[in-house]
Amino acid sequence: MIMDEKKWMNKVKQSAKNLEIPDSLEPETIKKKLKEAPSPKWYHKYERFSAVTAATALIAFFVLGGVLHIPGLDNKQDNQKSTEATSTASAADSSRESSFPGADSYQTIYQTLKKMNTAGPLDKINGALGGGALDSASKEAADESLSSGSAESASEDYSSTNLQELGVDEGDTVKCDGQYLYILKSDGTIQIADTRQDTIKIAGTIHPENLQEIPREMYVEGAVLTLIATGSHTAMENQKEDLYELVTDNYTTLYTYDISDRTNPKLKGSVSQQGSYSASRKKHSIIYLFTQYSPKLTSAAKTEDYVPAVNGTQLKESDICLPEYAAVPNYLVISSVDSNSPSEPLDSKGIISAAENFYVSTDNIYISTTNPNADGSLTQIMKFHYDKGRISAVYANGLRGYLNDSFSMNEYDGYLRIVLTDNSQTQETNALYILDEKLNISGTIQDIARGETIQSARFMGDTGYFVTYKNTDPLFSVDLSNPSSPKILGALKVTGFSSYLHFYGEDRLLGVGYETDPKTGASYGIKLSMFDISDPANVEEVQKYVIKDANDCSLLNNYKAVMIDPQKNVIGFSCDNKYLIFTYHDKKGFQNVFAETLSETTEAYYSSLYTTTISDYILPIYPKGCFIKDTFYLIWDNELRSYDMSEGYKAKEKLSL
Repeated sequence: MIMDEKKWMNKVKQSAKNLEIPDSLEPETIKKKLKEAPSPKWYHKYERFSAVTAATALIAFFVLGGVLHIPGLDNKQDNQKSTEATSTASAADSSRESSFPGADSYQTIYQTLKKMNTAGPLDKINGALGGGALDSASKEAADESLSSGSAESASEDYSSTNLQELGVDEGDTVKCDGQYLYILKSDGTIQIADTRQDTIKIAGTIHPENLQEIPREMYVEGAVLTLIATGSHTAMENQKEDLYELVTDNYTTLYTYDISDRTNPKLKGSVSQQGSYSASRKKHSIIYLFTQYSPKLTSAAKTEDYVPAVNGTQLKESDICLPEYAAVPNYLVISSVDSNSPSEPLDSKGIISAAENFYVSTDNIYISTTNPNADGSLTQIMKFHYDKGRISAVYANGLRGYLNDSFSMNEYDGYLRIVLTDNSQTQETNALYILDEKLNISGTIQDIARGETIQSARFMGDTGYFVTYKNTDPLFSVDLSNPSSPKILGALKVTGFSSYLHFYGEDRLLGVGYETDPKTGASYGIKLSMFDISDPANVEEVQKYVIKDANDCSLLNNYKAVMIDPQKNVIGFSCDNKYLIFTYHDKKGFQNVFAETLSETTEAYYSSLYTTTISDYILPIYPKGCFIKDTFYLIWDNELRSYDMSEGYKAKEKLSL
């Protein structure tokens, strides 16, 4: 029913008068809950900088090799078994019969959602440490390539999006193909800049199909550009007589354009699915889209109220998975779309589960979600196999603890390596798990760096690295080449800690994070560290550079905000109100070769960093840098600037977008 605005508002006000406020929503009750509630994890990352503690960082270097089918693997360094490892492994082993099947009916789905909606938080996660086989014919996911985590190309002299997994593309707000720059603006417009001549010119523009949608990310490959945008439909539903409810339905749309003629891009097709945008990945011509959908659970719910739709069609019962450990009545929706047939999805799946971290290898999708518990956090891992757009749920399992981010997961030779922080005890501890193709525990090291938390992780082939942070403890390396007998190889104390790790050539590891005072623990700048990892038993911090008094770094908030290329020897990112580029040499160390002020003050920079779009949705648009041959391009605040890298980054031109 359509009403004029005044009448509509009167109806809302009248409905509100009849609402009875529950005790749980009384102001004093809410104040009490807020006071008792723990601060979110991201808040502690900033809060700890001013803590009056001694500050060092731990980086654990471990070598993963050999046969991994080792049941009950402990850290025998202290000649004792870890009770945590035993209990966690036992919990996983005892639940291998639990299933992760598709639903048998919509009624089963509805009852499952209703049950979770009425259960208390502890009831929801009861028995969450579970997992088991889903598909006896599950395919092995052996990744023969090294996961270098970057999109470097030895044959192409231009930068591309910083990736977690080589061979799996990720969306970005700026894309580069060596000839053109594709720039996504906050208003949804995509500008295509032609860089082939001495002077940059705008070759073409893609205008948003729906002005009420929010642009998120895009992909470009060859003559195809794909844009991901989110939107919402708001309606007022009559629940009872004179009682109305505002209902918002979020959706995400994938638009595919033919850009073979850059001056005249044409829409080829689109696919829309319900849910807020969470993530996406692309392999070859196929994009995998992840959204989170909240069903409407009323006593008279219709199928369309609680079953998500893709392109207007509700998912089949058999395509909706019901994990036993699901704790919240929400869906994760996964769809695949081929840019060659962009108007219909290849496949779609729904999973009743929340989703936090997304890691996609060249064969499998891993999604983690963490549930808080009075006895510590429990993280559930879901595994999906994908092949040419077909998606199949294969296995699930649960582990005690929580992940720092998606870089805490990595697949190699069919095994998933994962590092977590366990907060179930008085002091936090950390653990490394090696899970087989069925997500059963093959090997583990428990009780790592007691009292510390994982800050970053990176894996390459048989070697992995992770950083922990505490008052005083060494930077240590662990050898897992013999999975039955892991050994601590060495220790190295360094001040501060790295929140992001990136392999910088064959035997160098770049760390970016914060420098801290070893006596007071106060942060006094952004720190770049270069570690020599040629000998994992004797890792050294060979060079470091501190950007004094710097507080914020785009790289630490979004790994795709960095321009990094070891072959070109450039590391670029924004830091407070400046964009900086560094080079690195073993003898000279880090050298700051470019610094451009983005705004007159840091306050002005942050004001420009966020753009308000429809519904007051705040979307950060970080400054982006990229290079084509010897020209560096800086995109910021609706402006494109170019610089000559061969002449000390001499300014060339400036173009309004």
